[in-house]
Amino acid sequence: MSRFRTLSAGALSGGIVLFCLYQLSELDFQTILLVRALHDPFVSRLAYLGNRLGDGLTLVLLCIGLWGVGYLRKNKVWQQAGIDGVLAHALAGVAVQIFKHLIGRPRPRWTHQDAFEYGPSWQGGLDAFPSGHATASFSVAAVLAHYFPAWRGLWYGSALFVGMARVAGGSHFPTDVLGGSVLGFLIGYMWARALKDWQENTVQALPLTLPLLIGSCAMFWSIFSHPVSGGVSNATFWGGLLLLVAGIAARWIMAWQETGTGHRTLLANSVIALGLAISTQTLWVVVVTPLACLAWWLNHQPDRQAVKPSWWLREAWLTSALVVVLVTSQSLHGLVP
Repeated sequence: MSRFRTLSAGALSGGIVLFCLYQLSELDFQTILLVRALHDPFVSRLAYLGNRLGDGLTLVLLCIGLWGVGYLRKNKVWQQAGIDGVLAHALAGVAVQIFKHLIGRPRPRWTHQDAFEYGPSWQGGLDAFPSGHATASFSVAAVLAHYFPAWRGLWYGSALFVGMARVAGGSHFPTDVLGGSVLGFLIGYMWARALKDWQENTVQALPLTLPLLIGSCAMFWSIFSHPVSGGVSNATFWGGLLLLVAGIAARWIMAWQETGTGHRTLLANSVIALGLAISTQTLWVVVVTPLACLAWWLNHQPDRQAVKPSWWLREAWLTSALVVVLVTSQSLHGLVP
């Protein structure tokens, strides 16, 4: 039964990943037109910074530095993190080159219409999918998040910044970056764990990519779509807000009373996800979010979560982040005509 649940979660998650990439691909060309219309020096500087941060040399030097510090301090964790980071980066590089030349997607600078031709190619410029910077960054981030979980926000935040920079700089389409992010995360997640269990680890990692995929796709659809007007708009906003508040309140109560089990926390998180999905006013996001929650339920291992002394700080940070996400999503509706 456990194996069936795991395989079901992996198959459902894989289907959602492909569906989200397909939905986002419809906005690839519109996004590039928007990027071409921007001539902001600040955006250009951020794009340059992200490109340098996600460069292969930067990532390798970071991992070598971790190994060096670990060697000097005789810290095996730091040494192993550096070694696994370099090896995951190398594996990501090989995988990226295989997919790039098998798919043969043209880069944005070679694209002048909303239509793409795909096929194996070794020609320069026909190597957009997936993004090498995003794949490498997320592979190293997944390794470092395994060895230094307290800093996982920094690792994944930096990798996400690299991916955004590749789009803002006009080097990649959004689907190139998100596809590379998923591929890199799977490689790093698998490599940092027992290789003999790579199939099981890969299947378990797939549901973890869904929040990034669905959230990113919802953001782009909000930017390029007009909000629903009238009573439907009010109903979706207040309905989503009610679910969001209910989920947040449930997390606070469970943490305060020390009654939060893994299943209860997952239920509260699912309510929060549904609330955010409804507030987007995008039908396919509302439909696919419960399926993602189902994949998380199937992949979830029952346990009891220990309440840490600083639980209030964690919940306050999460609540603030969710408020920012809600306000931002509402502000993005119809931003681009």
